[in-house]
Amino acid sequence: MLSAGARKVLIDGLFLRYESGYAVPADSTRAALERAQPPFDAVDLLLVTHRHGDHFHPAPVAAHLRANPRARLVTSRQVVDSLRRGASIAATAATRLVARTMKPGTRRREVIGGVPIDLLGLSHVGWRHRRVEHLGFLVELGGRRVLHVGDADFTEKAFAPLRLDTARIDVALLPYWAVTSREGRRVIERWIRPRRVVAIHVGEGGAERAAREVRAAMPAAVTFARSLDSRRW
Repeated sequence: MLSAGARKVLIDGLFLRYESGYAVPADSTRAALERAQPPFDAVDLLLVTHRHGDHFHPAPVAAHLRANPRARLVTSRQVVDSLRRGASIAATAATRLVARTMKPGTRRREVIGGVPIDLLGLSHVGWRHRRVEHLGFLVELGGRRVLHVGDADFTEKAFAPLRLDTARIDVALLPYWAVTSREGRRVIERWIRPRRVVAIHVGEGGAERAAREVRAAMPAAVTFARSLDSRRW
């Protein structure tokens, strides 16, 4: 969750347990997310990068939309279709679904719910996921620009066309495996150039090891490896 002043944006935060090795928040945190209770109340935008179960599940997304009438969902057409098939969505909530599938390598800026966002077309890592519609988001909130790239394929071919190196990114939320790989760091340093890096998407039980690997690869980076980790900038 990103927050500044009265604005809140939640990215890939509404999901259920998915296969083995993927961490989930505590039951109390998940309940607060689904019921739009503090600190997850009054969220303006729900952003979902793609339809995989460790990033999205129809039931908690629908629950949050019912509990929070101000929230809009911004995601791919695949996710919207999965939501409509997998959960009961009232007509009023359906008007708050914003489908924005982007072709890989493309970037478009919009203001949605009062929040400026750059929508980024990024392929999912791995050939077997080539049909997954995948988005990245560059969110401007409280005078800061925050990048979230989901499970993007960290190659120069994927990131060079987006020219994020010119976007003056303050914080980049990036998968820890991209931070710890040589090619990933090359992309970060050449094509993203963020002021700060936060390594995320750490598997269940792997917090300490991931933090060590991130420190060794990029000493200035921060690792988010546990539920409700937070930083203020």
